[in-house]
Amino acid sequence: MNISINAKSFESLISFFKEIVGKPLVDGAGILYADAIRVKRISNSLKLEKKYNLVKSKDTKTVDLSFGYKLLEKATLEEDEVLLTKWANLLANATDKNYSGSIRKIFLNILENLDPIDVKIFDEINKYCISMDSKYDAMISLKNLNFSKVESLNTLLSLGLITYGYSTTPGIILGNHAPTTFFGLERFIITEMGQSFYNSVSR
Repeated sequence: MNISINAKSFESLISFFKEIVGKPLVDGAGILYADAIRVKRISNSLKLEKKYNLVKSKDTKTVDLSFGYKLLEKATLEEDEVLLTKWANLLANATDKNYSGSIRKIFLNILENLDPIDVKIFDEINKYCISMDSKYDAMISLKNLNFSKVESLNTLLSLGLITYGYSTTPGIILGNHAPTTFFGLERFIITEMGQSFYNSVSR
């Protein structure tokens, strides 16, 4: 596809940016929108640093450049305070010499794809499991399921943080296997990766 760049196409691009993000590509002084993004990222970076300093370990280490750069790149675009706190927690755990949990690059993509409501629900689910004697062996059912909760559960499912609950019928064998009943999102369990992710973004 060949696209010619001229005054008309530039005006169209300005309108396009304004329609998408609520601000024009350039302001009255001719400052590019990219500059405004840089300013916002600096502001978010300062917030991230403040949150990180509140939870970081006294015994820290550096992280791999690829991990650290990607984390900072993604985190500094985040404006929601809850999610920014999660980014700070992930950074604190990654730099904690005494943190024994798993820190994986995929956690960056997972956190980037969560909305605040998803984080809230996932936190509540994990806290419930931790409070139970059965811990993460428990199947969870959410009360008063509505469209928003189902959307969040489907998001958690697609990211590999939860999976469908199931049960087998003991004493009955069909084709060398006990019959298995899957409950869908009505009763689900947190995956091992979900547990590791939760720990990595919690302090």
